[in-house]
Amino acid sequence: MNKCLFEQEVLDVYVPENPIVEYRTEIDNELIHMENFQLSTSGMFILQAKMNFAKPVHFQTEIVGDAVTSQFIFYRPSASPNPMEMSRHNIRYIPSFKSTQEVKDGIDYHFFIAVLSKEYYLSLIKRDSLLHQEFIRELNEGNQASYVKEDYMATFEMQQTIAELVECKKMGEIRRLHTESHILELLMYQFEQYFQEQNRTEFAFTEEDIVRLEKARLILESRISNPPTQRELASEVMTSESKLRKDFRRYYSMTINNYLTQVRMAKAKSYLLDERLPVYEVAALTGYSHQNNFTNAFKKYYGVPPIELKA
Repeated sequence: MNKCLFEQEVLDVYVPENPIVEYRTEIDNELIHMENFQLSTSGMFILQAKMNFAKPVHFQTEIVGDAVTSQFIFYRPSASPNPMEMSRHNIRYIPSFKSTQEVKDGIDYHFFIAVLSKEYYLSLIKRDSLLHQEFIRELNEGNQASYVKEDYMATFEMQQTIAELVECKKMGEIRRLHTESHILELLMYQFEQYFQEQNRTEFAFTEEDIVRLEKARLILESRISNPPTQRELASEVMTSESKLRKDFRRYYSMTINNYLTQVRMAKAKSYLLDERLPVYEVAALTGYSHQNNFTNAFKKYYGVPPIELKA
């Protein structure tokens, strides 16, 4: 297209009183379909871009001045009937730089990046925190650095946090608090995953294991109203039931049943708050044959019955 898609100035100084500005844009022509969400304030800029292309194109990115970024990319073939996405993420310190990247045709891309000034980042994670000693050493010396050498795959919690941050309807100071808390939550999930991986390197997963686990996760998410048994799920992803249970718990840091409950409750909350569905319908959609069972599960998970949340 030979033109700038967006340009954003982010102040280095973190001023909590400055307002948050957000807007959404869309590009739709014969070459590209792109939906952008942008949010900014002093010291922080967030971009989410969902896009696909009719032919391969090149993107040029330029940063003038340094920043800390929390970066995510999700991608899958556009024509694939399988909803499984591949993903990767990292935390990076980026001095001024310019880069060009090719993106392929026939792929659905979902980019999310939180660009934080050093001052903003250090207002969230203190400089002397044990979470990022090596990272801070490189930052202080002005060297480009990634928190880990190899990107990791995004977890369900990370994806939920990104969705909640982007889809938030709150305004003013409440929107600021919501945004800051979710950026901190996202960083926390990234740090947590890094430390977990360091502590279990002797149990490294093969690429085949990861694809199998991601497929199992997506089956659970897409069939919450009538989920397979663990034996059926293991058969669908072509592994043994015991291996699936063990690998799932190590990879996602929770059991299959706990994960299914988490997905059901997140979906139930969305049905109640966003779609305003009646409780009995939400119960059926999330796989509960009796409304009372759903009400008890919802109250145990969120601390309030669904009828109060809906009100």
